[in-house]
Amino acid sequence: MLRQVATLLRGSPSKAIVGTRQNSIYANLKRFYKSVSVADDSDGNGNPSFAILLDNRRLKSLGGNVLKVDSEPLALAIATEWDAQKEHINKTHMRLTGLAFTALDNPFHETKETLTDKIMEFLDTDTLLYFADEQESLVDLQKEKWAPVIKGVNDNHGIDIRATQSIMDTPQISDEDRLRIQRWLLSHNFWALHGLQYGVEAAKSMMAMMALNSHQITVEEAAEAARLEQIYQTKIWGNVEWSHDIEHQELCTRLSAAVLFTYFNSNHAIVKKHEASA
Repeated sequence: MLRQVATLLRGSPSKAIVGTRQNSIYANLKRFYKSVSVADDSDGNGNPSFAILLDNRRLKSLGGNVLKVDSEPLALAIATEWDAQKEHINKTHMRLTGLAFTALDNPFHETKETLTDKIMEFLDTDTLLYFADEQESLVDLQKEKWAPVIKGVNDNHGIDIRATQSIMDTPQISDEDRLRIQRWLLSHNFWALHGLQYGVEAAKSMMAMMALNSHQITVEEAAEAARLEQIYQTKIWGNVEWSHDIEHQELCTRLSAAVLFTYFNSNHAIVKKHEASA
């Protein structure tokens, strides 16, 4: 799965996007370094810390803070983003770097509680919890693609959320189920919550992100679920040349970054565990 996610993160942008971004504010920001590496700044007392080096200079965030992460895999992934830059630095392709900078600088003074509240706001309007009340073929498709995702999330979290088939009604979500989801979110650390928020906002769905986070579905499947109605409509009315494909790949890239960022920040010792068992 990680290999598939990494491939999506490295995906080549379309010519249209490249043309636009070459005229962006990043167009004149040339690559100013030759080598990229990761430095182990751990204190020797069991507190891991890793920095990204650009020509032996530690990478700093937009707020001027030296970027240090607890997860070595995350540090390696961020270093890969910087190493992948060519003649010019395109920050719009550096999703993990952007998430790390945001979590480090915390420009909006977020807390675990405020991030959790913002994520919970998507529950009542979750894309996957609103089935169509007309177009039988669309309803059948939603039952095929969405129902297993909802069931999987319910089973994994011991909840019983039920979708609605009318835009006039809201999904059936009990106070107990809300509390269980809230507690699950709060069980994540501050950095991991940034990844979850990024994915939920991208998919407009907590169900899709929760299923993706538990490896119930793949990134491609999560993106398809989030865009199911649009995909259905394009099969009827036709696809706008390259536009819908770009939207799909953009969503896949965002979800890939979200699940990687969440996973790496929730599994700091993954490399050490592997080395210890070798």
